[in-house]
Amino acid sequence: MAGLLPPGTAGAGSALMEEQETDGYHCARIVLQNLDDLPALRQLCQEYDVAMVLEGTATAATIIGRSCLIVSAGSRLSGTEALGEHACLALPGTTVAHMQTLGYEQFSHVSPELTLAQWLAMPQWHDCRPGCTANSGLERVHALFADGQTAVLGGFGVNDESPLRLPALQRLIPSLFEQLSDPDIARCADMPRWPLAYRLDALKPRLGDINLAQLFLGHGGTLIWCQELVIRRMRHNAIVTDAVLSDADRDFAAGVHHHIEGNIKALFDPGGLFVYPDELLSGEAGW
Repeated sequence: MAGLLPPGTAGAGSALMEEQETDGYHCARIVLQNLDDLPALRQLCQEYDVAMVLEGTATAATIIGRSCLIVSAGSRLSGTEALGEHACLALPGTTVAHMQTLGYEQFSHVSPELTLAQWLAMPQWHDCRPGCTANSGLERVHALFADGQTAVLGGFGVNDESPLRLPALQRLIPSLFEQLSDPDIARCADMPRWPLAYRLDALKPRLGDINLAQLFLGHGGTLIWCQELVIRRMRHNAIVTDAVLSDADRDFAAGVHHHIEGNIKALFDPGGLFVYPDELLSGEAGW
């Protein structure tokens, strides 16, 4: 692995393979079989200025000016554990097909071969209407942040201040809520379709309660690395994906999205460990 990551990078059961070299930049792929390997991979990618890429969201051809490590979930990162009758804890490599088999109706329109980590990252599978992120059924995400901290993100009720006691979130949460006061975001929230890559509307819901996990619906793998998810079973598929913006709304969003999305990206990943929105495959960034 000369030129990308040093020998012995992969942990037990995780296979690391060189794929290609173009213009001096390398691309390798790892099939991750153990979540315990993630901290070491993150640290190495940071040290060697290698983009850490969720398989299916970007390729070596879309990464700008650096090498990349494309990470896919192996078979050992698949499976669910029931949390009562109406929810489950799921590993990131669990397929959508498995969730469909279990009767989670919110996945009925999603490509069955995708993993849950890919489903979370790709915007086209989520309700596009502002304030309707609860239709995903996503309750919690166990996230690895770019700086190596981890936290479980989920509901954030007015009487629940526990997320603020987590070091990884003490700075992020107040900054995210401050973003809601931006008049540009307020206008986005009034559109028939949320036009930005990051779902700040999850913090001002029309359906359900405030949920920090739902901020990452459609994030493209640019903000966090998903380690586990808690998903509530939705009895019917109420997700709307085809709402259309007017020309005026589309022009407005085109003028503000780089600024707003750049601010949020900088909060979570100031060093650019993960991919940037403009490095994602066509159709993965924004709405």
